[in-house]
Amino acid sequence: MNADFLLLCGGLGTRLRSVTGDAPKVMAEVQGEPFLDFLIRYLMRQGARRIILCAGYRAESLAGHYRDKFREIEVLMSIEPEPLGTGGAFKNASALVKSELVFGLNGDCFTPLDYPAMLAAHHNKGALITLAGVRVEGNQDFGTIVMNERDEITEFKEKFVTKDVQYISAGIYCFNRELFAMMPQGKFSIEYDLFPGLIGKGFYGVKVDAPFIDIGTPERFEWAKKNLGSMLK
Repeated sequence: MNADFLLLCGGLGTRLRSVTGDAPKVMAEVQGEPFLDFLIRYLMRQGARRIILCAGYRAESLAGHYRDKFREIEVLMSIEPEPLGTGGAFKNASALVKSELVFGLNGDCFTPLDYPAMLAAHHNKGALITLAGVRVEGNQDFGTIVMNERDEITEFKEKFVTKDVQYISAGIYCFNRELFAMMPQGKFSIEYDLFPGLIGKGFYGVKVDAPFIDIGTPERFEWAKKNLGSMLK
């Protein structure tokens, strides 16, 4: 697949310290190996050949683990000199990106997704950025996204309690390389500081009806340990 993959791996994972100790959150072990290993293997099966790990906290442990881990693909490190937020981490890694189309992912989340199909949808709509939205029934933990009949994203809503069908961000984005030039310097959130300003400027969504795993809390991590393996088969 002719797209580089940026994986956000710099989270401190303070809520998972009882599980991970001082290791980066993405290195939490699920069924005997780091969560990030599962994610990278899945991306390889989807056609990824060049992956850039956006690291900060304990970056040296990530570098040591992945130096010779996946020799059949290229795994690079982009290390933040200081915490830069989700958007700043992508901007910091932009000099390493070679492809015109880029995937950006949260390294502590997983959703089974057809990445070539998402790339095709992005290209066919002439989008600047495309976000994967996961269908959920009932929601109180995540903000939601609103799309019109053309799949354009028209609104982001803060988290609220509901039993209705909603779409939440899977933390998976496909975007054109030119988006880097629209990103500010320094620390910023891609979700809160950049995305709202892109509404109406070629910002689309793809609807995904699939499980969503976020290992951000001990409860979600325990669920991931029991279910992730079967999702990757």
